[in-house]
Amino acid sequence: MKTLITGVMLGFALLAAPLAASAQSMHTAMSDDGKDLRVSEKRGNGRLSESNKGSTGYSGIAAALEQRLPTSEIAAIRALEPIGPESIIGADTRKQVNNTRKYPYRAVTLITFEEGRCTGWMVSPRLVVTAGHCVYDPGVGYYSKSSFRVYPGYTGTTAPYGSCRAKRLFTVAGWANSGRDDYDYGAIKLKCKVGNKTGWFGYFWKKGSLKRLPTKIAGYPGDKPLTQWYSRGRVTVSQPRRVFYKNDTTGGMSGSPVYYNRSDNCSPCSMAIHAYGTYGSAPFSTNNHGTRINRSVFNNISNWK
Repeated sequence: MKTLITGVMLGFALLAAPLAASAQSMHTAMSDDGKDLRVSEKRGNGRLSESNKGSTGYSGIAAALEQRLPTSEIAAIRALEPIGPESIIGADTRKQVNNTRKYPYRAVTLITFEEGRCTGWMVSPRLVVTAGHCVYDPGVGYYSKSSFRVYPGYTGTTAPYGSCRAKRLFTVAGWANSGRDDYDYGAIKLKCKVGNKTGWFGYFWKKGSLKRLPTKIAGYPGDKPLTQWYSRGRVTVSQPRRVFYKNDTTGGMSGSPVYYNRSDNCSPCSMAIHAYGTYGSAPFSTNNHGTRINRSVFNNISNWK
């Protein structure tokens, strides 16, 4: 069995390490088929990728009950280790998503694979964004592609939109080769186009500070019975490659979208990929954080789509 090297363990060890290569080369995209992918300079309309509500094709509880999973599959999911030692900061302010067939919660996915379970979020009919450490162990390599199953809107014992297998896995050199927490992002290209039903999140980048922007994080915390939960907060510290906040999270929520609702065509709109709890010194000791969607991250996600 492979040994999972979590983002916290590697990231904390390398926080003070000097960059061995340029920031651009650290964002060099990689896939599980061994091909390096050049960062695309095409950026859609520049700084924003639009959200999409999809067309679910489902109505009411009866449709969801048709996707109730076998007891054996539920037991197998529950046996998987939630990935990531994220943190509750002060009082637990998380709230359960009672209807995961509602947008955008149906576009949040439970991800299971050989070593554990994480969270992801749809950005197109076939692409799910998640944390790099949910697809790749820097000490070993990519997790087995055949072991991945992605369940949009999963809740309890029910998968309203079924599950999809992985066709291709992505991450970047900064995570794969150096295990740096500020490059800890990846994606899964699916074999199905479930995003046409569930819809997907928008995402954006900007040069300036994100401080004080609202933050909402939705995902699958490991201390809850395979249900989706969310928390609200604001950006407390904004760095070029990290976003910090006090939203409560626990293991299993690695890869969750860090988003807010805008007044344009990007609502909900993600600014970061959540992955880390509290550790070390400030601002890490008093905040959870994730990898910021800057221009290079934006371009990679858009290229992977």
